Amino acid sequence: MPVDKPDDDQNKIARGYGQGYEYFSLALAFVIAILGFGALGWLVDGWLHTRPLFAVVGSFVGGLGGFLTIYYRVGKDTAGK
Repeated sequence: MPVDKPDDDQNKIARGYGQGYEYFSLALAFVIAILGFGALGWLVDGWLHTRPLFAVVGSFVGGLGGFLTIYYRVGKDTAGK
């Protein structure tokens, strides 16, 4: 009994969805980095009574780290093209 192989169109669609989910996870990691570092800065501000200095700095650090992660990942993915 022969096994039907999916045609190339179905493989391309499946790869497209997989790549889309990879980039969605990067976007989610970007948001979590901003919120996480901002929350950590907020806790430090509460401890040192310097609100909102460290919360703002933490948010920028998280945003920068998330952006660089996305930048280098997209650069790696498009380097071979």
